[in-house]
Amino acid sequence: MKSYPLDHDRSVSDPGGSKPLWSSKKRFPIKALFAGFISCQAAAAEPTNSEVKLLFSGAEDVAATWGKLHFGATAMQKVRDGASPGFVPACFLPGQDGQWAVYGQIWKPDATNAWKLVRATTRDGVHFENLETVFTMPSGTRRWTEHLGLAFNPVRKEFLALKLRCDPDAFAYRAFFSPDGRNWTENPDTLFFDGDSLGLFWSPAAGRFICTTKTLQPFAKHIQDHGAKHPQLHDDNLRERRVQVIRSSPDGRLWEPSDSMVGINGDPARPYRSVPTKFITAPDAEDPPEMEFYRAIGFWHHDRAYMVVLNYAASPLTPGKHGPQLDTEWWTSREGLHWERPARGLNALGVAFPSFPNITHNPLIVDGMMLFYMGDKVYGLRQDRFSYVGARANAEFSTRPFTMPQGDLFLNAAVPSVDRPFAIMLQPPDDKIQSYVMAAVWDEGGRVIPGFEAGKCVITNRNDIEIPLRWENRSARELAGRKISLRLFLRSADIYAVTSTSGAVVVHRPVSPEQLPFPLSRSEIRAKD
Repeated sequence: MKSYPLDHDRSVSDPGGSKPLWSSKKRFPIKALFAGFISCQAAAAEPTNSEVKLLFSGAEDVAATWGKLHFGATAMQKVRDGASPGFVPACFLPGQDGQWAVYGQIWKPDATNAWKLVRATTRDGVHFENLETVFTMPSGTRRWTEHLGLAFNPVRKEFLALKLRCDPDAFAYRAFFSPDGRNWTENPDTLFFDGDSLGLFWSPAAGRFICTTKTLQPFAKHIQDHGAKHPQLHDDNLRERRVQVIRSSPDGRLWEPSDSMVGINGDPARPYRSVPTKFITAPDAEDPPEMEFYRAIGFWHHDRAYMVVLNYAASPLTPGKHGPQLDTEWWTSREGLHWERPARGLNALGVAFPSFPNITHNPLIVDGMMLFYMGDKVYGLRQDRFSYVGARANAEFSTRPFTMPQGDLFLNAAVPSVDRPFAIMLQPPDDKIQSYVMAAVWDEGGRVIPGFEAGKCVITNRNDIEIPLRWENRSARELAGRKISLRLFLRSADIYAVTSTSGAVVVHRPVSPEQLPFPLSRSEIRAKD
């Protein structure tokens, strides 16, 4: 699945030439934030000149490459048991003082499926305080599903919550709005009708809400499950398969596309209409032919979106019935509208799956961990480690240019990569070193700045989210205010991020890969030689 970013046009030129390594032309401005919050499935603060965070999820993040690079993602691990906040979280909003606001729901799985929105605060992800009910949908109304999407629009300074109501022909997507997160009003009109799965977040790059909805597409299934057939299509081989529609809206009221799916139960007496194909995101030729996209829940992280997608495949062992879920997968996007899949085959939820089929909220970030709540358990991964760039053998690349801030630079990396523990250096001499990362600093013309050569910054045997970059005893803070880029050299190593601020409590010590058994998967690309 290729990505066609809406926010930038980028080009790369030869590092020895006169053109810059990276050029950028913005099309969509990133909006300012409301009340100092980074949106939870809401928005991300625009990076300032005093901060640097470079993430790596695709070819747009690297320039002037040599060797063979690959991009991959990290699966979650279990963090702890017995940690339910007493409700199902839907959205975490970080504040200025280390306190997070969290929104979620309590839903009753009975005949009416009455539900209520709640709000609480937390600092450590263990204690949830100031719990309050901010909206109640009473019993006796129409049935509602357990699905909830909640996000904040920093342009209109308005919260949006989406819920699914069970209507005769499809699931009605109902919207609720709030100016402050405490006072909510139901929108009088249904937004559209579609399948029973949704994800919601705010994209600052697109300046729009992004809503992922499951829809059903007529498809000639080789292995048939309980998917309905529709006599109106005059083809008995066509059965419903699950695919995704990526919808967007600047205000949560008018959506593109606004098309609805109706008549999902296959009743010939009722009208049937699927969402037009041009709006559908479906499996491609690299996927198993029977795979379906069952549920997709995304969120915004720094300057891009990540999404967990639940994959499904029918089984001949259960003919005519709902088959088993297949696995989960990380997707990534520059603006939330067009998605790339750097880690097909990796089960994104790790050991949480299949007990838990997907996430329900954006990550809560505490003490260098990104946390997701599932039932009474917490799963997660180390900060900024959703995706990475790596190399099996020797390779090199340049980062995007950035203005050097006043502070130091840090590397989030695993050296050796977690899936190559044998590459760790057990003892000298140096000529037996297998894995490494080296870093040089280049100026705007692609020339090494004297004193910041790669040979003076060599990293071995480190697995940490904040590895200080030092050139012997020198720091790049000497170059504050200058436009620079990093030239990174690596072998049997994975690089997740480059940062300039220390936002987590980290003890800088070598960590053996065996201590962090994150399963990995890759999508290899041929780098430019």
